[in-house]
Amino acid sequence: MPKIGNTKSIEEIPCSRCGSKRKIAKKWKEKIQNSSGFMTLEHTSVICTNKVCQAEFDAVILADAAKREKLKQIKLEDSAKRMAASKTAE
Repeated sequence: MPKIGNTKSIEEIPCSRCGSKRKIAKKWKEKIQNSSGFMTLEHTSVICTNKVCQAEFDAVILADAAKREKLKQIKLEDSAKRMAASKTAE
């Protein structure tokens, strides 16, 4: 069966931010259960060999995660306020 998508390996594709080479930092397999049995997923973590570029990328990822968590907390608080307001209105 022919490959679908990019035929280059992950390491051959340069970093989209700085153009440096990339390398595989970690590989792991995960076995999950679905409705038709079990499925094995293969994960690969790829990093940039340019340490400055990778540090900037990690900082952006951490900032985005913090932002998502903050928005999630605001949503939960607003939901709790709406529920409290609807109970007092009854």
